[in-house]
Amino acid sequence: MARKRALGRFAEFGEGRHRVWAEAIRAGEDLVIFIGGGERPHVGSLSLAAAEGVPISVSVPGHKDYIVSCDAARRVSRETGKACVVVAGLHVDNAIKLDIELLLKNSEKCLGLLIEMIKK
Repeated sequence: MARKRALGRFAEFGEGRHRVWAEAIRAGEDLVIFIGGGERPHVGSLSLAAAEGVPISVSVPGHKDYIVSCDAARRVSRETGKACVVVAGLHVDNAIKLDIELLLKNSEKCLGLLIEMIKK
């Protein structure tokens, strides 16, 4: 039996060390999304949400990427009606408050672009 090709949607927003990108693939009728960015993308957290539920998140100790993955999982599942897993990892060396604010803002904008692609 032939499989359908994965969704394979990709979006990015921002520049330089504050650039954020996101990629989505289908998992049956559901979605798996990776959000990376900054100077060293990595696996920092994982969040799972269903359209009508509260996201569940886990993080690598000492990482705060769950802020991005939890919000993203909630938003994607709510706006698409699909269960969603989001893996996030954004890192800027020696980050100051402005770096973190820019990464958060850029991740929200990037996710908005990705959601629009998914909906099409």
